[in-house]
Amino acid sequence: MSFKQYRMMDLMIFIAMYGLCEYLVIKAATVWFDEPYSISIMLPLLLIVMMRWDKYSIINAIAYAVLFVFYQSGNLNQYLIYLIGNLGVMLELILLKKMGKDNIRSSFFNSMIYLLCGFVLMEVFRGIASIIIAGSDIGVILQFLMSDMLSLVFGVLVIIVVRRIDGLFVDQKQYLIELNSQKEKIDGGWQDE
Repeated sequence: MSFKQYRMMDLMIFIAMYGLCEYLVIKAATVWFDEPYSISIMLPLLLIVMMRWDKYSIINAIAYAVLFVFYQSGNLNQYLIYLIGNLGVMLELILLKKMGKDNIRSSFFNSMIYLLCGFVLMEVFRGIASIIIAGSDIGVILQFLMSDMLSLVFGVLVIIVVRRIDGLFVDQKQYLIELNSQKEKIDGGWQDE
């Protein structure tokens, strides 16, 4: 399998994982329990994929927005608002480059900064899109921020967990290079005489 095939397969696995989990969360909140509050795994999964694949995470940003609105039976305005919100998160690539992925992953504080910046970018861009597309007032930004607080708390838990799982919250290209290097060291030590 080539590196490009591995990357595409990994991106698709994360889309499938998001699609299934988000569907179950939305179904649980709206049908099974009729709760006014729910959580979304959109942001933490998008940030994990961004850590793994940099700019290629735009594929997941688009897919996650489309699936979320589809599951909610949303309209065209909602598709545009959520797409713009997720594309706003792509500005996190600047933070990844500036801080460095290893610095973000290895430090709890930096991981939380990464998550919080992603959260603010997502909600502010959704709000701006809502102002432009739906004619909402500026208060919509605060509404987006407040309505997704539970998802932010859940995102903190997700990031805490994935930081501890080897190979999950890391740049995949670098990770595969390191794995290959370790394999060569091990294989190099076993030679037939």
